[in-house]
Amino acid sequence: MQTAPTECKAAALAKAQAASSLQNIFLTLFSNVAIAVSLALLLYVREGGTLIFWWLAAAISFASLRAGWVSHLKSSGRIERDPQRVLRLLTIMAFASGVLWSVVPLGLPAFSQAHNVNDVVFIMAGTTTGAIIQSLAYSPMAIAFGAPLMGSTVLRMLMSGSDVDYIVAADVAFLTLMLFRASRLGERNFIASQNTAIEATVLAESVAEANHALERLVRTDSLTGLANRGHFRTVAAAACRSGRGVAFLLIDVDNFKTINDARGHDAGDRVIQAIAALLRSACHADDLPVRLGGDEFVVVMQGDDVTSRSVAFAEWLMATLTQPLVIAGQMLPVSCSIGIAADAGGNIDIEELSARADVALYRAKDDGRACMRVFDAEMQSALTLQRRLDAELPAALARRELHVEFQPQVAMATQDVIGFEALLRWKHPSAGLIPPPDIVSAAIRLRLSGQLTEFVGERVCAFLRALDRKKAPTVGVSINVSPREFPIHSPAQTLKTVSERYGVDPKRIEIEVTEEAMFDPKRCADELKLIDQYGFGLAIDDFGVGHSSIANLMAVEIDTIKIDRSFIHGIARNRRDQQLVAAITAVALPLGHRLIAEGVENEEDAECLRMLGCSYGQGWLYGRPMREDDAIAWLAQRRHAVATAAEPLPRSA
Repeated sequence: MQTAPTECKAAALAKAQAASSLQNIFLTLFSNVAIAVSLALLLYVREGGTLIFWWLAAAISFASLRAGWVSHLKSSGRIERDPQRVLRLLTIMAFASGVLWSVVPLGLPAFSQAHNVNDVVFIMAGTTTGAIIQSLAYSPMAIAFGAPLMGSTVLRMLMSGSDVDYIVAADVAFLTLMLFRASRLGERNFIASQNTAIEATVLAESVAEANHALERLVRTDSLTGLANRGHFRTVAAAACRSGRGVAFLLIDVDNFKTINDARGHDAGDRVIQAIAALLRSACHADDLPVRLGGDEFVVVMQGDDVTSRSVAFAEWLMATLTQPLVIAGQMLPVSCSIGIAADAGGNIDIEELSARADVALYRAKDDGRACMRVFDAEMQSALTLQRRLDAELPAALARRELHVEFQPQVAMATQDVIGFEALLRWKHPSAGLIPPPDIVSAAIRLRLSGQLTEFVGERVCAFLRALDRKKAPTVGVSINVSPREFPIHSPAQTLKTVSERYGVDPKRIEIEVTEEAMFDPKRCADELKLIDQYGFGLAIDDFGVGHSSIANLMAVEIDTIKIDRSFIHGIARNRRDQQLVAAITAVALPLGHRLIAEGVENEEDAECLRMLGCSYGQGWLYGRPMREDDAIAWLAQRRHAVATAAEPLPRSA
């Protein structure tokens, strides 16, 4: 287990020793040459003769040879490849140099003269000491040089036969041993310091590797291996300020909740992984595919022509998904909605570009899903309005600038008023009349939907109390809520509190939700249960335009189904819409559901609806949305007109 780390540590130590030895060797060689020159001059001055200069020439030549060889070693990179071999060669060279220096005490006659002995011994000891000091990283090299030099010196003194020389020889031998011991200790200290440094380096590398792994984990989605939301914000923020083109492709898997519910979460995970693999395979080096979470992805594109490139990417993805994915051996149809926002200048805030891509994505969803939409000027106007509503709705709600209008619902055969629908209105000072869906969406974003529901509930309860005071027939009122509010607050609980405060029977209030609640009944189950428990009626609004099937009618306890106006206008001349309404009627009426057609504007369509089995209608044919007082006056006037028409004609005299 520890063999590999130990070998790496030994190799690192050998490299350090070789590098240190090579670093100091030029100074050692220079010192040797300088001492050799001074020694030759000393002996020449005292004894004359040219033999010493032959030795000096050999010493200088060999030192030059060693210097050239060392330069070659440094440039060849052999230290990195085989540091142990370099150390062995350095030791051999040092030994050869020591042998050359040993010629002086043994081979030159000048050493036999007593007056030269002390000086030469001093020079030899000094040379050895210098070599040891310069070779503390690797003692064998210093010892290889000093052993023959000091050995020959001691031997030559012992050969002299003088008692003084014996004593000096003993001292020189002792000094040599001390120098060699110091060399060994120096090497041990060097090794100890290097081991500490190597261990620190290994620890630092381990920490760096761990940090890198942690950083990779922090910025990577565990299911897909794509970048996650945190890494997206880092990269995208830089891209948005890069001065280059940047585009966001926001991708949402259509009906992913249904895939999870019908096939299981494992199949849902595999779908997410398959989409991630498609994105990764199509992205270029400068593109960043990201899983934002759940079934939502984004691709960040940078460079020139980002708009056309992003559109081409989206078209490729949609074309690829026309073929079902193979999940757990089964074919599974999958589609995506895609919103694209691009900025050619690369000088935009990340939040701004994200908001644009989000608007484009929601437009793709509103247009039927399985399509792509590019953020344009029209969407920019909608986004500007959205931001204005977000900024001004809290104050408008606090100042009661919003109001509620009531549109009658009638039995088309008898013209009897059976109820009203409460419609939220906000007449903005400059933007004009704000559509109710825009108000509700802003309230959801601002977490004000609870206050908005309470406001509408209060106006409805006040309206019902006013009708009771006028002795009007008992009718109900329907209130629109969005299933998107359910995670934020409980509309049923809010309306229960309001109705108790006003003393209004909850049975006179019907809560309208879009068919999204039927499409995902599990997520909405708790709220739908409260609606039934508190005694409120439940209506499904805009039925037919979303993703529900007629079979969904049996999944939820429903009182009323409201057929969307898009199927009602001109139904007398539209065979397909007639077939749709007939199918809904055939299933809904036996289940006890009341059907109300929205958007009835002429008698021809009303007659067609009655023939198809739809008994109730709402639309301009019967009455437009009216303020509370106007609706009460309209109802009283209508009652009076009906009563007058029912009075018998006076008999003629």
